[in-house]
Parts: sequence; structure tokens; C-alpha cells
Amino acid sequence: MTASPGAPATRSVLLGVPRWTRDGGVSAHVQTSATLLAQHGVDVRVLAARIESDEELPGVTLYRCPDLFNDDAPMAARIGEALSFGPDVIHLHQVDRPDLVKAMRTSAPVVISAHVYSACTSGVYYFRPGQECTRGHGPGCAFNLLARGCAHTRNLKPLPTRYKNASMRVEALRNADLVLSYSGAVDRHLAANGLSRRQIVPFPATITPRLGSGHATRRRVVFAGRIVHQKGVSVLIRAARDVDAEFVICGDGRQLEAMRKLAQRTGVKDRVSFKGWLSSDQLAEEFANASVVVVPSLWPEPFGLVGIEALAAGRPVIASATGGIEEWLDDKISGLCVKPGDVEELARALNELLADTERQRTMGIAGRDAVNRRFSPERHVAAIMDAYASARTTWRPAAQLMES
Repeated sequence: MTASPGAPATRSVLLGVPRWTRDGGVSAHVQTSATLLAQHGVDVRVLAARIESDEELPGVTLYRCPDLFNDDAPMAARIGEALSFGPDVIHLHQVDRPDLVKAMRTSAPVVISAHVYSACTSGVYYFRPGQECTRGHGPGCAFNLLARGCAHTRNLKPLPTRYKNASMRVEALRNADLVLSYSGAVDRHLAANGLSRRQIVPFPATITPRLGSGHATRRRVVFAGRIVHQKGVSVLIRAARDVDAEFVICGDGRQLEAMRKLAQRTGVKDRVSFKGWLSSDQLAEEFANASVVVVPSLWPEPFGLVGIEALAAGRPVIASATGGIEEWLDDKISGLCVKPGDVEELARALNELLADTERQRTMGIAGRDAVNRRFSPERHVAAIMDAYASARTTWRPAAQLMES
């Protein structure tokens, strides 16, 4: 879906987010996107339930509404003064409440970003590594959750609530004027759920890349992400048994302690360091000094932002061939794709690249060039502005809807 040639220019936008912070993932993306839009002359305002960052971004105004997700509060308290400036477009990130969407649409067209598999009860949208789900949300999910294991949990008690929440997110998406995703993998998920008003926007890198040195004299493997089952950290640690290298794991999560114990049981504790959560500058330094960055995901990554940030630093990536990963990783050109969950294949790929520093260098150059072409800030802003224009072209104010 693209804007018509005569679509109006967007001069102001209200971004809706649960938390205004910069702790990686969606939060980092929203701050990056807001900064880029402001730099291109857009009046950017942000509505957030919580503001956890003291950093002031030029051209970005913040509104804090603690009751944003309080269903018992009146809509005026949930939105506050955020709409008083009359935005041309409202763009929501992880604010997937149908009542909020309907209320906001009376003032301006609403665009929603689907950063993950929003219509999936389990949230991870796969049965086993390499076997991605393709169905839309509905009653049939109950059978799959119970019989085919796509719940990925032994605690079934929360599933009815999670199913209800997925239904709510689907309704919110259907009420929007346009739904954005950042990969073909998520776009297919949206299509499976009957959403026709949708568009893919290229992600920009969210950290400033640095160029490292001394790669010819080190063998360093870097992982960055949440320490949870679907990210495949256990696969990486088991592969480390057969790879002579230093392993650096950056991130935090509920499986952190379990992964420390796994490293000890498998005899690689002395070669695996857990760095915890890192700032964007610290993470940029880790990428720059990596021999290779690895993304060993078991689930179909909705995109895999870590990958383009590593490539932007000129480092090759080894990643699971699943989800949106193959949209930014060119196998045997900027890195290597491996079968999800395959410990032996991951170990072979790591040994192959670690043994060839010249290949690391050429792959890194190819990856950096590809990111600069396909995921540049300019391409992101152009696509976002085109999406906003599309939403404005088809949106009609509430008064016109009542008259028709």
C-alpha cells in the first residue's frame, strides 16, 4: 500500500508508546525513528504511560499519561492533552487497545506498528525450530497450543488470558487505518489475519556503529539479546564445546542464571562471559571487536535488529534461517545461515568463519554496504512518510463518517 502522488505532506505526528526509554528493541527503535522524523522537520510528540529517559531529543515533546492503559479511567484521562496540538497522524507502538484506537481515530488517522507477532497467543509463532506457524488467530489456536506445543510453556493457566489479549490486539489492528511491519515475516502474519491495509517499512540501525581492530589476532563470538529460550542461547553454549573461541553474551533475561549453569555443566564456563545489559555505546564496542556476531534464534525472528547493527559495524553474522533474518542476511555473502536449533551446524559455521579472518573482513564489508543501501535512515524516513500519507489519504474525520 503506497500513497497517491497528491497525498498531503505530514507535518506533525503523535507517537504512542507504553514506555519512553532506550533499553533496546522496540523502545530503541521508537526513539531512533522519532529523532529521524524530527530531523526532517516533523513536529514529533510522544504519549507514554511511563517516561524513563532523561535524554532530551531536539524536536520531540513528551506527554506522560500514567492512566494510558487503565481501562477504568475516562478516555480524557488516558490520553490527556496529547491530541490538543492536532496531529496529522497518530502512530502507535505496542499500544494495541481497540478503545484507544477508536477514540484517537476521531481526531486523526491511526497507524499501528506490529513489531512482533501481535495476533499470536504465545507470541512466538512457531511449533519447533524451523517450523513456523502460518495460521491466523482464532479458535483453532486452542488445539495447537495444547496438542502441538506452540504455547512453549508447561504452565497452561495464563493461556486463556493470553488468547483474549491476542484477540484484543487483532481488533486494534483491524481498527487502524494502516498497519506497519518491518519484515516480510510479520507482514505474512498480518495477511494471515486478514489485514489488507498494511505496509513494510525498513528498520534503521539504532546504535552508531564503530569500527574495531585486531580481528586477525582474536577469536571472539558475540551474542546480544534477551536471555530467553527462543533466542537460542542454549544452542550457542552447547556449540561452544566444539569451538575454540571466546564467547561474549550481552543481555539479560529470565534464563540468565540457567545459562550460567549450562556453561558450567558443559565445561565452557571459562570461555563464556555474561556481560548483562549494555548501553548502546557499550554494545557498539562489543560488535566492533567481535570476530563474528551470532543470532542462534529458535523462533522466527520478526526481524533481528541486532543483525543489521552488527553488519553496520562491518562484522559478519551467523544466524538461524528463520523469520525475518534472511531479509537482511545474505548467506555466504555477509554471513552464514544455519538450521535453527542445530548445535553441530552452528559449531561448523563458527569454526569455518573463525578460521578465515580475510573472509570475515570481506563479509563484513558486504554486510555494511547492504545495510547502508537497504536500511539507511533516509529509506526509513521516506517509507514512514509514505505510510503516513497513505493513511491520511483514506482516513475520513468522524463528522464525515456520520454524514455518509
